[in-house]
Amino acid sequence: MNRVLLSLTIPLLAFMATGCVTLNCPLPAHLKEHIIQEKISSSSDIPDVKRNSWNMGDLCADRLSFYDHGQKWELTLVRNTKHPAGPFWYLPHDNEDSAFEAAVYAAQKYGGGFLAVEAGGKRYASGTDPNRNFKNGSVYTRNIFAILDTFKVPSMPYLALHSNKNGHEKYGGEGTVSMKISSAHTHSCPAGALGQGGLNDEDNLVYLAGRKIDSRKIGALNTQGVNVKYEVVNGKRNDFSMSNYIALHRNRTGYVNIEAEDGDVRTQKKMIDKVMKLVYQGVL
Repeated sequence: MNRVLLSLTIPLLAFMATGCVTLNCPLPAHLKEHIIQEKISSSSDIPDVKRNSWNMGDLCADRLSFYDHGQKWELTLVRNTKHPAGPFWYLPHDNEDSAFEAAVYAAQKYGGGFLAVEAGGKRYASGTDPNRNFKNGSVYTRNIFAILDTFKVPSMPYLALHSNKNGHEKYGGEGTVSMKISSAHTHSCPAGALGQGGLNDEDNLVYLAGRKIDSRKIGALNTQGVNVKYEVVNGKRNDFSMSNYIALHRNRTGYVNIEAEDGDVRTQKKMIDKVMKLVYQGVL
């Protein structure tokens, strides 16, 4: 009897040690022309995957890389292979751990997947901000969008997830994005009175961008109780962010970025649900 139990326990322990996430799934052939698929030996190879592996049972993780002017870019691609036709998210900053956790939730619930930049747990990759590197015609831009366009449902907007530091540095906080801050080109459109925590928090918002204000989208999100920041983009103020690139070069496709205070995964999940409701209704 003990031998039987031992024979059953050893495979179970081996399974538990590697986690539930699947690794190294086949890539479409056209991506391999410019992008390298690097083998992952275990979920521990990627800290974000290791930390979330027990919630990733229906998901597959791959490590991708490419070079742009001598700089190696490393990426984690996560897909719901059982339900591939869903939203596809971009996560540019490797220090925003709660955004990764929220992306896992989205991929599990709605299918699709996400692409996350690896930078050793830091915001910048070799001194470059991954979200300020979308120069038209660059290798980086071409490869990132090649991946996104491969897995994104064409009818859906480009989607992103970010985490914000608490409060704005202008008012003694730590962050640089807040509903309390507006400018001539970036408008804050709160859903109601700002408060502490939850959907009312100044750090929890959906960031939209376009060549002109889209009141319909803002109103729809506000009706759902979601704060909105809307950036009006033109070529003279291009900051080479994904939002600016899409507004300038892919303006027929929307852009929706869900930002939540770092650690407030619960609210970010709520915003994902509300955004996806509007996406499936054709509003976003």
